[in-house]
Amino acid sequence: MVVDDNESHHKLLELMANRLGVKVHCALSCRHALDALEASRYHLILMDYRMPEIDGCACTKIIRDKNEHKEVPIIAVTAVEHPTSRLECLEAGMNDFLAKPFSLRQLQEVIQSWLDRDKS
Repeated sequence: MVVDDNESHHKLLELMANRLGVKVHCALSCRHALDALEASRYHLILMDYRMPEIDGCACTKIIRDKNEHKEVPIIAVTAVEHPTSRLECLEAGMNDFLAKPFSLRQLQEVIQSWLDRDKS
């Protein structure tokens, strides 16, 4: 799942994921993401760091508080690359950090890394 308030980012990430053979569900807010998680199981979440209302870190904490979603990998996706933002994301319960702009190969590596862990 891609959680991002910017629809153009949804389209870009969806196109990139499709090139990798990955099916994507897009959520425009934390609330939409939480509703989607109630309805379906997701193998990985790409979470925007900065969103209005509930940001990516707060959303991650809400997701982590739900027992059924403790193990889903959550990857921060952000244009804000600063050591404190990376640390903030990891402390909130995110598993990894992907800084924009990133290449298709970088996206593939981070997705594959976390999906491979799910299989073991």
